[in-house]
Amino acid sequence: MLFGGIIAGGIGFAVAEYDLLEQAGLRPADSSQSSLTDTIAAQEARIKALEETDPAPAPTDDALQEVQALVAELATRVDDLGSRPAAEAPAPVDTSAFEEELAALQSSVETQRDEIQRLLDNALSVEEATAQAAQAATLQSALGRIVSAVTTGQPFEAEIADLKANGIQEVPPALADTAATGVVTAANLQDRFPDAARASLAAARAASPDVDGGGIGGFFKQQLGARSVAPRDGDDPDAILSRAEAAMRDGRLADALAEVKALPPEAQEPLSEWLSDAQARHDAQDAVQTLTQRLTAN
Repeated sequence: MLFGGIIAGGIGFAVAEYDLLEQAGLRPADSSQSSLTDTIAAQEARIKALEETDPAPAPTDDALQEVQALVAELATRVDDLGSRPAAEAPAPVDTSAFEEELAALQSSVETQRDEIQRLLDNALSVEEATAQAAQAATLQSALGRIVSAVTTGQPFEAEIADLKANGIQEVPPALADTAATGVVTAANLQDRFPDAARASLAAARAASPDVDGGGIGGFFKQQLGARSVAPRDGDDPDAILSRAEAAMRDGRLADALAEVKALPPEAQEPLSEWLSDAQARHDAQDAVQTLTQRLTAN
């Protein structure tokens, strides 16, 4: 029992020291821990065996020396554990590389976002340009149909509506006022001019009998209704009408109008309807030219 008590005391001391070391974080993570555990387990087995045997005679000197040696060995192992340095704290992690990667990633995201925005802006610009091109094409088409209608004497109300629907709100009156009926053709004006010119010249001769210079020549002209068919100089009605007719044959409507407007009032009266139609056509042509220039400038 004495031996058992001594050994138990040594084991208790070792276990207490071991527990203290464990709580303090000084327990090593090597094979010495396993060795000490095995030693303690062996001593516990020996103590149990001693307790189960009959009491023995008083211990001899050799037995005491054996116990002392065992206790000393245990104390040495405990001291060895206690003298070992505590586990070093983990070294700080160098995060500079990670921070650089993160910064590069953020920069890449920003760049991609800017690129996406640029693509969106370009897409909108393309869409707007496409819409503008479609609108310009519609306007040009409408204007082309108006030119054709003016040439052929056809109405062009639908074309005026297309102009207004695509941003041309200020349509020249010369076109807006004649869109429903159209304007007369150049061929129509040419065909009607000779009869209108004879009526005009007759009115001028009736108002001024000496307009042709008198004499037998003048008399026959008045009686036969003769007039000049080739352009000639002069300011008499016959000369003026000859130049106007020549201008009409050449397609110079503005010049023909200027000549007719130079006639005396009594000579203009028979030409009033022709003059109105010719003026409407002239104004429509000018309006088409103005619109063409406007669309070209835009």
